[in-house]
Amino acid sequence: MKTQILKFQWLLILVAGLFITSCSDSTDTGDDASAEAYAEEVVTRTLEGANLGKAGCYELVFPVTLSFPDATTAEIASVEALKEALKTWRKENPRVRTRPSLAFPYSVINDGGEVILVENETQQRELRVACGKEFGGHDRDKHKSCFKINFPFSVMLPDSTVITLNAKEDRKVLHDAIKAFKAANPGVKVKPEVVFPISVTMEDGTVVTVNTKEELKALKESCK
Repeated sequence: MKTQILKFQWLLILVAGLFITSCSDSTDTGDDASAEAYAEEVVTRTLEGANLGKAGCYELVFPVTLSFPDATTAEIASVEALKEALKTWRKENPRVRTRPSLAFPYSVINDGGEVILVENETQQRELRVACGKEFGGHDRDKHKSCFKINFPFSVMLPDSTVITLNAKEDRKVLHDAIKAFKAANPGVKVKPEVVFPISVTMEDGTVVTVNTKEELKALKESCK
């Protein structure tokens, strides 16, 4: 009789173990729907943080670096790529509450062709406030980029120094040059500007040549 009871107890333990393992396996990875919703939310919060994209005043200068809570990073070449990276990460890390975020520094461009280096959260907040408008309401279609500037392009510093970016690897050269200029000229409010003409890729994949500040402003306005 004792032998039968022991066998029954072991059977219960085995079944319980299998149940716990099954539950653990089912929660270690997220489903597509929840990962999709999570990615949409984080993209929206990311763009809203500095008033970026269709609904904001600025466009990211890609590529940017996405920093994950586990200290790993990924190079991101577009807003759509940002969403996909977030979706993949969330499916693999459904229980992590800390959100991935853009790594500093990163650059943005406004509709006047000014290139602005964002080095910390304070500057990011200042950028959002300087935009002076609400971020796109609840229309999620606006939570996308208007355009992406294409390589090669050049940026002129206020002292007339021209930095040419031929590929994504030159991004750090631009950041370092802007930092050095700001450090050497703390009172100067004039920002670096792109050298026209520039080539940009629209959200639908169309490549457009922009010849002047006025054309850039009109292009940005058309995305609203």
